[in-house]
Amino acid sequence: MTDRCYRTLCGALYLNYGGAPEGPAGTGKTETVKDLSKALARQCIVFNCSDDMKYDQMGKMFKGLASCGAWSCFDEFNRINLEVLSVIAQQLQSIQNAIEKKLHIFRFEGVEIPIKWTCNCFITMNPGYAGRSELPDNLKALFRTVAMMVPDYAMIAEISLYSFGFTTAKNLSQKIVTTYKLCSEQLSSQDHYDYGMRAVKSVLTAAGNLKRKYIEQDESELMLRAIKDVNLAKFLSHDLPLFKNITSDLFPGVVLPEPDYDAMLKCVHKQLPLKNLDGPPYFLEKIIQLYEMITVRHGLMVVGDPFAGKTSAITVLAGALTELASLGLMEEMKTFILNLNPKSITMGQLYGFTDPVSKDWTDGVLAVWFRVLATQMDSKERRWLVFDGPVDAIWIENMNTVLDDNKKLCLNSGEIIQMSNNMSMIFEPADLAVASPATVSRCGMVYMQPLEMGWKPLVFSWKTNLPQFFTKDEKSREIYLPAIDELIDVCVQPLLDYIMKECHMTTPANEQNIVMAWLRLWRSLLKVFENEAIVGDNDKKKNISIVDSCFLWAFIWSVCCVVDTQYRRPVDLFFKKVCNGEIDSIQKFQGRKILPGCMDRGTVYDYVYFPEKNEWKGWLDLSNRDEVDKFPKDSQVQDIVVTTVDKIRYSYIQEYCIKEFIPTLFVGPTGTGKSVYIQNVLLNVLPRESYLTIECGFSAQTHCNQV
Repeated sequence: MTDRCYRTLCGALYLNYGGAPEGPAGTGKTETVKDLSKALARQCIVFNCSDDMKYDQMGKMFKGLASCGAWSCFDEFNRINLEVLSVIAQQLQSIQNAIEKKLHIFRFEGVEIPIKWTCNCFITMNPGYAGRSELPDNLKALFRTVAMMVPDYAMIAEISLYSFGFTTAKNLSQKIVTTYKLCSEQLSSQDHYDYGMRAVKSVLTAAGNLKRKYIEQDESELMLRAIKDVNLAKFLSHDLPLFKNITSDLFPGVVLPEPDYDAMLKCVHKQLPLKNLDGPPYFLEKIIQLYEMITVRHGLMVVGDPFAGKTSAITVLAGALTELASLGLMEEMKTFILNLNPKSITMGQLYGFTDPVSKDWTDGVLAVWFRVLATQMDSKERRWLVFDGPVDAIWIENMNTVLDDNKKLCLNSGEIIQMSNNMSMIFEPADLAVASPATVSRCGMVYMQPLEMGWKPLVFSWKTNLPQFFTKDEKSREIYLPAIDELIDVCVQPLLDYIMKECHMTTPANEQNIVMAWLRLWRSLLKVFENEAIVGDNDKKKNISIVDSCFLWAFIWSVCCVVDTQYRRPVDLFFKKVCNGEIDSIQKFQGRKILPGCMDRGTVYDYVYFPEKNEWKGWLDLSNRDEVDKFPKDSQVQDIVVTTVDKIRYSYIQEYCIKEFIPTLFVGPTGTGKSVYIQNVLLNVLPRESYLTIECGFSAQTHCNQV
């Protein structure tokens, strides 16, 4: 930190009873107070405030600070509730009055305690975020406001690079600043993009690590590699070419040598079959980027929609690092993962709470596990605490002091747990739409896109669990596996493209979600091949026709059924054209007709398939016509359900999915009979001796404890 900054802070804060650095995220408010305390040889306690803090908890902390004469820095002070802040103002006023009167013992909340005049209280604030309150006037008057401005990135980068041993630090620091300036101007605006001081610091940390490792290498190459290692992982696919153009203009002629990750990639490839995963290049690239991010940031977020491979990337990397440790390669360590869903429990259950009657403190789930990972595990082991769930500005900001350089978890009990060097905090949100800039700037980002991953890795994993009938010998593999591949190659992508571009879905879903539903349904129908008594005597042609029909019915009621009612007829026509090879631009079946003759009449939605009999039937053929619409004389109007095609088919599909353990989501406007169909199957169709039904209605006020 520069002398000018020190002089400003000393004049503003020292010999004053309190200071309040205030400014945007990443302007170094907490770090400034800590640096000043070191310069003046004062002990400084940094504590992260939350909206759960009570005045009596703050009173205990003030007693300790006054007695030992230490400084305190209360981070995010305006997150405390307004009524608590008013009481805190009175507590601080009594301490300041005692110092002004030069007392050695004073009365604080009914107790006489000693006081050292060096005690001081600093607070930091990020104005304007969600969950913040304005300081009351009686509290604001006790602090001298210090506005923290955006720092001089170039000067800080230059000094840091010189300290790492770079000889061309001045030139390289300007290139770092210019890179981020151009990125902020030219790249798209995303919630997880951050070009602030903490992003610059990550680049500097990565550059310092590389300089220590490759002392003789060209410094421009080291800097370019540090910039790419830290930033490439977070950019969306359409921003990557722009970013590469920016770096190529700023570092002309600099060609990066490929980093040596051969040992890691070999271990990754060993882990993939153990977890039944495919290894497309995009997935492997993200695993490497995740590893590079973990080496420079102890807090990081793996952001992306479901089916982007976030969880798989983390588990595969952990397995690979553990294997590297067993082989003694890359100086790696065994890795332990603990998963936690932060939104499945309340804030008190997550961090801990004080009983309002007994005043006893009860640790939360996070507090217990954080203490175990930080203090009670082998120091030669990586420990990852993974938060798999949405990130919002309420619960995540209780970890601001964990995610910044303090690396300390502050609990409302007053306990502060220091994070160990080998710990990492990993978050797995779908997006950061409601996260504050303070949180985004503190974390490294790895962005994963389902579109780049594609749906074919799901098919790869699915094919390893096919019935043994298809793979029992070489002849069976040559007959049935190509037939399955042809069905997938011809039908899936054209229908997905048509539905995504030309149709409207009641509930939008990504391609992988739809494909996963289709694969589950298809695999359940293919169970017929596990019964040799049914298919053992069939010829090859008949068995292939069963495979085709199972595919058709599963495809219709997973992929084709996600569209609104008005789009079902267009999807029906397009699907038939694809199956019959009537579209020139789309791959065709070679000498096969997969559509049954009955589908020439009506739509593909009008029929149900029974693999045991290899038979297609109309939905109305499933109803008992003698019992249809015969209601007891004493029936109430609201209890009468008229049998229709929709009632028959949705009831059948629901019952089938329940018996095959396939989760089912019924989607539609109000009044279309969703609840009636579901309740009819659960209460009247399923055998009571085998199934227990619990009905739960959800609303915005439903609490997790109630569930």
